[in-house]
Amino acid sequence: MPIQFPCPACNRRLSIATRKAGASIACPSCKGTVTVPGALPADDAPESEPSNLRPLLITAGVALLLFGGLALALTFALRKPAVQEVEQARAEPLPQQPVLVKPQAAPNQQIQQPLPQQPLPQQPQPQPQPQQPPPQPQPEEPPATSPGPQAQSPAVAPPPREVIAKPPLAQAPPPLDKFGNPVGPTIGLGKDGEFKGKKLLFWCAFENAGRVFFHQSNPLWKALEAKGFIVSPVFGKFNPAWLKEADQLWIVSSGRFEIPGGLTPDLLVDAVSLLPPELVPSGFTIQEYQFIVKATLDVALSTCHQLDAKAYTAIEDFVKAGKGLCLLAEDEPFTAEADELARRLFGARVSGNYIGDKTAGVRGRVLAPADARKFRPHFEVDAHPLLTDVNFLFEGITVSNVSKSDKLAVAMRASDGKTLLAVSKVAGQRVVIDCGFTRYCHGPTERTSYISKTAGTLRLAQNIAAYLAGKDKP
Repeated sequence: MPIQFPCPACNRRLSIATRKAGASIACPSCKGTVTVPGALPADDAPESEPSNLRPLLITAGVALLLFGGLALALTFALRKPAVQEVEQARAEPLPQQPVLVKPQAAPNQQIQQPLPQQPLPQQPQPQPQPQQPPPQPQPEEPPATSPGPQAQSPAVAPPPREVIAKPPLAQAPPPLDKFGNPVGPTIGLGKDGEFKGKKLLFWCAFENAGRVFFHQSNPLWKALEAKGFIVSPVFGKFNPAWLKEADQLWIVSSGRFEIPGGLTPDLLVDAVSLLPPELVPSGFTIQEYQFIVKATLDVALSTCHQLDAKAYTAIEDFVKAGKGLCLLAEDEPFTAEADELARRLFGARVSGNYIGDKTAGVRGRVLAPADARKFRPHFEVDAHPLLTDVNFLFEGITVSNVSKSDKLAVAMRASDGKTLLAVSKVAGQRVVIDCGFTRYCHGPTERTSYISKTAGTLRLAQNIAAYLAGKDKP
């Protein structure tokens, strides 16, 4: 209880603690020296507490502080893992499946299982202390090993990283041959080796055809074998039994060739020397063209074994069974087999004597400016699977054409606008008619070889074989 008394000098009422009784102090108002009077009388003092109560209160206060600190420490220790789990849950993404933790029960206390489809009670979130920043997430320390089994925490996948797609590398265009057509093992309707084991039967009724234009040095065989075909060239009499082992049949059409009266083969060859240079086809010299005429007469005047009715029927059945057929014709009279089979299968005819001798350019092909200036076609044709990876194609020297039919589609037209290449539209049938087979003939030198000196011929042959094997696009 403080001592209250007036200042003798300024009469200001002062209040001083009892422990200052009898001491001299300075008045805070007048700065005079004042002596603090003694303690209040006993009747004015409040009732004092029992003498033994103060030590008990002090002891109880200390005990409360000690036990309160211990209880607070225990409470914080028990709640610390929960806070860490909450902070860890905030820092880490949630697993795909929720993990249910069973509450710990006291002894002799039964655990209540939650009902299915009933949400679990949410745990209270710890409240942040006032005027304190929220705790920062701490890296989780590995738990201490214990002899009992440890629960494995679910694996959490790392966050996906952004994948930046790289632009495709620009591929260099394939090289071009001397005619402006691309070359390479993957060029064309079929890749090299794609038709391994497929059997191709190549037949012509003229016995001398295999000795003159289609002997073993003809590049046609290697071009077809590169795609995997097993090629069997045969000439002379046709045997229908061959069809049992073949996957596709190629026929070089024959015809009855007669020399006008009074002329001989030698006179015809000599007559070529009288032609003006501009009438010599395909850039041959007069001597080279004389060789071509002589070789053609050698084939046309050789023994010819044309097909009979039995053979035609066998070939029709071959086509209807889904096997491939290529009919190669030329100008009349070398149209016999192609004309008869076109009539039987499609109601069409193969005939004509058109001097083409021009190179076609396929529409839509992209060439470098220098190549476009270098390789300039005489006329243009539409693209077709038979012309896959063909930029330029020689139509032939003297050619025939295919008449219109609802069962045939045009694959290429000649420079006169008539059908030079046709394909079957009948479901399940693979047939190609080509009216310029002179392109495939091969002489003893490159200058006298049609197949070596004409644009796109070998690629066309490979594409025809792939098409007859069932290929419609690369």
